[in-house]
Amino acid sequence: MKSSQMTILTLLGLAMLGFATLGCTRDATQRDVSNAQQKLDNAQQNTADATRDAQRDVANQQAIPQEHVAAKPVTPDMDSRQQNMADAQQNANQRIADAQQQERTAAAELKTKQQDLQMTQERDNFVKQAEQKLAEYDKRINELSQQASNAQGANKDAINRQMDSVKSARDRAKSALNDLKGADLGAWKNHQDHVRMAFQELDTSVKNVK
Repeated sequence: MKSSQMTILTLLGLAMLGFATLGCTRDATQRDVSNAQQKLDNAQQNTADATRDAQRDVANQQAIPQEHVAAKPVTPDMDSRQQNMADAQQNANQRIADAQQQERTAAAELKTKQQDLQMTQERDNFVKQAEQKLAEYDKRINELSQQASNAQGANKDAINRQMDSVKSARDRAKSALNDLKGADLGAWKNHQDHVRMAFQELDTSVKNVK
């Protein structure tokens, strides 16, 4: 019964881990990775300790019949000791299996944190470059706005219409970038092409101002 209960609990634990993996991916830092690495190190040490302790307990149990019933005929007492040995071995195996499962869970968590950190860094670098480009476009738009204010007659009206198009493209580029920044980490690349296309449109609009 205990073995069945532990199996059910183990399956439930794996299911919960799977649901967590399928859920939202959050930003990760180097500290998150370091913490996950420490958890794995601790889990590996726990596995080593559990293995050593389990082997010691089994060896101690095996030594009992050798000390007390050597050269004696088989008795119910010996059967009891054999059962104790079997129980000790089963308990030892379970402790080792539990420790190994915790180690696998910690290793999976570390891998996830490493992947999250990589995605976070890639996204942040992309956002930083995009914001720098947007700042450059804003500077150019201000220059064009000044140019439009100094124009006269029909030329002024044409430039103003072009500037309206530029400002609309700029707003779309900013909105696309904001959508990317607000997206779940695991989905940020789905917004990357939208941002690139919006910046291409903005670039074309700026170049068309004459």
